[in-house]
Amino acid sequence: MTRDPFDDLLDRSTPATRPAVAPDLEAMIAEARAEGSPRRTPRVLVAGGAIAALLVTGVGTAAATDGFSWAPWAQDPLGALPFTMATGFVCELRFSEYTGGADPAFVAQVNDALRDWYATGDVLDEVAAYVDDARAAYDDTAVVQAMDDSPVTPDAEHTAWVREWTAWDWAVDDAERAELERLGIHAGDERMAWSERSGQIQCRDLDGEPYVPGAGS
Repeated sequence: MTRDPFDDLLDRSTPATRPAVAPDLEAMIAEARAEGSPRRTPRVLVAGGAIAALLVTGVGTAAATDGFSWAPWAQDPLGALPFTMATGFVCELRFSEYTGGADPAFVAQVNDALRDWYATGDVLDEVAAYVDDARAAYDDTAVVQAMDDSPVTPDAEHTAWVREWTAWDWAVDDAERAELERLGIHAGDERMAWSERSGQIQCRDLDGEPYVPGAGS
């Protein structure tokens, strides 16, 4: 049985000190966004700050009643997005509020605006409107090129899962930015400099079981 490069990256994605993806995966995705699709920007309003880390599963998480292991902050997230991937996997993305930042009062304003937006119940439709473009952008990225150049044959299910969660995560970026722009809060605002937030995804496979990334490769 073979493992694709993302398996090793994901295996290293859960240091005990703080939920985060491996730096090399985040760097690869950041580089892919910059090089593969000029329209993509880092997570909304992070002006010189830290991009949100996407935790998949592992150490430092806590069991929840849905059968998943969510990070402690994700048990009461700022926002959550349940959705179904094109592959049929039923997933949920959860996001923390922003912390830190050059202007804490402004960061709190952003958090309040996003919390209200997630509470409207219309978020899924708004995010879904960006997903096709995000998938197309992902397909053009250096991430895909790196996988194509790998001597290891990737597991098709796992590869599709990576593509889908990345596209949905990017689509959330776009939808959040559009909502904040509507409120007059603009991307790149220096008051958000050095702020950061976390995100986590959990999925069920076609059999309804919690999906373990790369387990079948």
